[in-house]
Amino acid sequence: MKHAANAEYSSLPERGITEKILTSQRRKLFAAFTGFRQAAPLGTVLNVYMKPTTLFDNSDYLFAWSDLPERMRLTACEMEAPAVASKAHDTRLPYPDGAFDWVFCNEVLEHSGGTERQYALVQELYRVARRGVFLTTANRRHPLEFKSRIPLIHLLPDAWWRRLLKWSGKGKWASESMLNPVDAPALYRFASLLPGKPEHDVGHKRVLGVKAHFFLMIHKRRTA
Repeated sequence: MKHAANAEYSSLPERGITEKILTSQRRKLFAAFTGFRQAAPLGTVLNVYMKPTTLFDNSDYLFAWSDLPERMRLTACEMEAPAVASKAHDTRLPYPDGAFDWVFCNEVLEHSGGTERQYALVQELYRVARRGVFLTTANRRHPLEFKSRIPLIHLLPDAWWRRLLKWSGKGKWASESMLNPVDAPALYRFASLLPGKPEHDVGHKRVLGVKAHFFLMIHKRRTA
C-alpha cells in the first residue's frame, strides 16, 4: 500500500464502450456518495483506490470530479495490487482509529483476495472512519465483467472461469488475489459482522437493466 496526499489526477479516459460504461457508472456512484455524506458534507474524506498500473486504470475519480474546497479535505490512499506488493502485504491502513469523517473505497474489495482478506479490508475502512464508509464494487452476477473485459465466463464455476481466463490470455486476472468479485449478500454479511452491528445498506447502479455496481453504505454510531 502506498499513501499519497491530495495529488493531482487526470480524468478517466474514454477509449471504448467499456470505459464509457464505467465512466457513466462512476459518475452515478460519485453522486451517490455525495448524497450519503449529507450529514457532514464538509467532513474529511479518506479516498481509497487501486494504484494505477497496466491492469488498473486511474479510478481516483473522487478527486478528479470534486471541487476545490472538497479536494482540500481529501486524503488519497493508493492500494498496491497483490501481485506487486511485498509478502507482508495486508489490508491495514496507516491511520489511527476514527481519523476521517468519511471513508470512500472505490473498486478495491474485489482485488483484496479471499473472503477473509475482504472482510479485513472492510474492518479497516470502518476502523478509520468517524461517521461512515462508502464502498463500491462490481456485481459478481452481472453478465459483463469489467476487469478482464470478457463477458459471461465469470458466471461459470470459479475453477472453470479462472482456467478460461488463462486460456484466453487474461491469466493476470486468474488468481483470487487479483480478482475476486462479490455479490450483494457478501456485502451485507461483511457489514453485519462489524463490531457494534452498525446500520448499513447496499445500493446499486444498473447496466443493461441488471445491477452492475454495488455501493455498501455503513453508518458508524458516534460516541460522546
